[in-house]
Amino acid sequence: MAFTGELARYGARVSLAPEDETGLLDLPAVLAGLPSGTLVYCCGPGPLLDAVEERCPPGVLRVERFRPKERPAGAGNAFEVVLSRSGRTLTVTPDVSVLDAVRGAGVEVLYSCTEGTCGTCETDVLEGEPDHRDSLLTEEERARGETMLICVSRCRGRRLVLDL
Repeated sequence: MAFTGELARYGARVSLAPEDETGLLDLPAVLAGLPSGTLVYCCGPGPLLDAVEERCPPGVLRVERFRPKERPAGAGNAFEVVLSRSGRTLTVTPDVSVLDAVRGAGVEVLYSCTEGTCGTCETDVLEGEPDHRDSLLTEEERARGETMLICVSRCRGRRLVLDL
């Protein structure tokens, strides 16, 4: 609702449905028959986002969460991260995030939430398979494995090469 004024310039292309004025959304009706190429942007509490995710076709939904989704239990294994720009190799131990390992090595990277919800630390993956633990990337983006949120995601193997 903070951007209502800015969205007004789009006229009928944007619709707002505050719960206190319209009640709960009729999601099947709202999401039925979306024109090809339509993207759905949704921000709100977890149950709303989960319900919208269940009803949107793949690749259509973009979300912003107030809290991260539940992540897999356990920290995971130790692995190596190669920083391609500097050629440095770091060991990421089970109790340390990739972000913390990179920052601990003196490499400046942008980050914000450290929960995998904002996308600020999204980093290109040049080699290796990320273990995605974020709440932001779509299933298609995760399957491509081209980027990862280094604040929470890890490595499925023994080595990642990142564009850092």
